[in-house]
Amino acid sequence: MADSVNDDPIRRCTLLVLFQSQQDHATELVIGLSAGGGAAIKYKVGDAWCDWKAPGPDLVPGIVAELSRLAWFSDGAFPKDGTIDVAFSGLRLQWRIRMESTDAECILTPIQE
Repeated sequence: MADSVNDDPIRRCTLLVLFQSQQDHATELVIGLSAGGGAAIKYKVGDAWCDWKAPGPDLVPGIVAELSRLAWFSDGAFPKDGTIDVAFSGLRLQWRIRMESTDAECILTPIQE
């Protein structure tokens, strides 16, 4: 039986972003579209912002949809606040998420245990 995480590139990319940001001890993670229309994924470690190699603007809506699914967001009014708590690669990924709208940046902060 195939692993659904490995079968879905958007899901895998989303989990890898959460995983690597948590591994690097990020205090904030922002996902959205850049001013130039490209993908923007960045996370803050200390006082420095680190940019992810952009997966392409066509993947951002899928990543945002996957984050919404992981946070158990339902259709309806914005803003939306929630939590993501999922296991990946032997690590528990726990993040708070805020979405202002479907086309605005998603802002995530790690949940410290």
